[in-house]
Amino acid sequence: MSILQSIVLGIIQGITEFFPISSSGHLVVFPYFFNWDYPPLYFTVTVHFATLAAVVTIFYKEIFRIIKAVILGIFLRKERSSGNFKLGILLVIASIPAAAAGFLLDDYIESLFSKPMAVAVFLLVTALFLWLGELRGKYIESNIAGSRNIRDYRERHLFDQEKENVKNNENEKYKDNERNKENEKSGPVTDIEVKESGRKKVIFNLPIALMVGLGQAVAILPGVSRSGATISFARFFGVRRGEAVKFSFLLSIPVIFGTFIFELYRSSGIIFGSNNLYTVENLIAGFISSYLAGLFAVKFIVYLTKKRNLNIFAVYCICLSAAIFIFYMINKFI
Repeated sequence: MSILQSIVLGIIQGITEFFPISSSGHLVVFPYFFNWDYPPLYFTVTVHFATLAAVVTIFYKEIFRIIKAVILGIFLRKERSSGNFKLGILLVIASIPAAAAGFLLDDYIESLFSKPMAVAVFLLVTALFLWLGELRGKYIESNIAGSRNIRDYRERHLFDQEKENVKNNENEKYKDNERNKENEKSGPVTDIEVKESGRKKVIFNLPIALMVGLGQAVAILPGVSRSGATISFARFFGVRRGEAVKFSFLLSIPVIFGTFIFELYRSSGIIFGSNNLYTVENLIAGFISSYLAGLFAVKFIVYLTKKRNLNIFAVYCICLSAAIFIFYMINKFI
C-alpha cells in the first residue's frame, strides 16, 4: 500500500463506519475495483480505531457520565438506579455477542476480506435490515401518532363539552342540561396511556439491548453494516431513530477498542518490526484521515437522521452490490 492509498482507505473507513453502508465492505470493494492489494487486517482495525476516537471526541461527556455512573454503581447501591448506570450495563451486555462471534469466527471472517462477491451478498443483507427496520419503526410510530391524535381529540371533545355545559347552565333549563349530560356519556372518548408529550416512548431494556448486540455480532461479516444492523434492530422494536443512532455509536466503543487491542497484540511483530517504518507511516496516514472523516460523518448522520429515514442507504447498498456483480461478470467473461 502507498501512503495515498492509506489516506483514501482511511477516508472511506471514516465515512462508511457511521453511514449504514458497511465500512469493512468498502475496504474490500475499493481495492477490488482499482486493483489494489487488500489492506491487512491490522490496517483495517487501526482505521476502525480512528473512528472510535472520533466517537469519543464528540460524545466524551456522555461517555464520562456513563463510566462514572457504572464505577460508582459497583460500590454504591443508590447509584444503580440512575439512567447512566443502566445504560452502561446495557452497553456491556450488548457488546458480548460481537465479542464472542469475533473470537470464535476470527479466521473465517478474515478470509472473507478478500472475497468481493461475499461482500455483494452481505450488502443486500444490510439493505434488507435497513428497510425492515424503517418499515417496522414507522409502523410503531404511526400507532403512537394515532394514540396521540385520539388523546388530543379526547381533550378537545371534553373541552368543547364543558363549554357547552356552561352555556346550557346559563341559558337552558334543567331538562336540557340532563340531556347534554346523557350525550356526554355516549361521546367517542377513549382513554389511552400516553406521556404528557403525547407520545409513548420505547426505551432500551435488556431484551432490546441483546437483540441490538446480536445485530452487531452479525456485522462482523464484511458487507453487513455495524451501524446499519444495530440501528435497524433497535428501530424494529420501536426505538426512535435518534436514540437508536446514539446507542449504536456508543456501542461501537467497547467492541472496536477490544478488537484493536487484540489485533495490535497479534500483529505487533509486523507493525513494529525494525524494517517496517513504512508500515507505521501507512498506519499513521490511515489513522489521521479516518479520524477526520469520522468527525464529519458522525455529525452529519446525527443531523440527517433527524430529518430523514435510512432507506436512501438501503438503495445505495443495493446499487453497490449490483455494481460488484456486474464488475465481477465483466472480469470473468470479457
